[in-house]
Amino acid sequence: MIELAWSKFAAFVWFAWVGSVTPGPNNALALATAANFGLRAVLPLSAGVALGISTMLLAVGAGADGLLRQIPGLAASLKLFGVLYLLWLGLQLIRSSGLSDARLTRAPRWYETAALQYANPKVWMLALGTISAYRGIAQPAWLEAITIALVFAACCVASNLIWGWAGASLRSWLAIGNRLRGFNVLLGGSLMATAAWLWLGPD
Repeated sequence: MIELAWSKFAAFVWFAWVGSVTPGPNNALALATAANFGLRAVLPLSAGVALGISTMLLAVGAGADGLLRQIPGLAASLKLFGVLYLLWLGLQLIRSSGLSDARLTRAPRWYETAALQYANPKVWMLALGTISAYRGIAQPAWLEAITIALVFAACCVASNLIWGWAGASLRSWLAIGNRLRGFNVLLGGSLMATAAWLWLGPD
């Protein structure tokens, strides 16, 4: 029998939205990508974020968190990938000077942002907390897993597009003088700071 606990579902939707729209690496990437390449370039990025988070939630629900504990070095390798990728992106932004700068040759690809979700232990903690706190919002179990994954994916896409819209809206203003360079330095620095926080933070 299919059932949905509406009050718990509503609380989960709000939780997923707040967790998605607040500042973080994914939204900073969406903002910077749209400012440099336009809003259309955010679509692959947001698709990758949604794919990464939704499949991670499904994996955690199926017990994949135990696999991370059983395979030595797997969690550390994923974490290292995330740190290096954020450092690389941050450096490219800091070194870029304008909309046509050759150093910033492309927007992040969907598979890169999908992999970034798996490389972030903080996202694993969010996924574990979500599955634990909101277990029981739907029956049977397969419906609950799909519901949680789809809601989070939808919130991530909407959040990335909102941040991307903000970045795209700034394109004309940023094109004047050295504004875009300062903007890229600020966001690039924030991504590199996030990488440091990710590396130094608890696993």
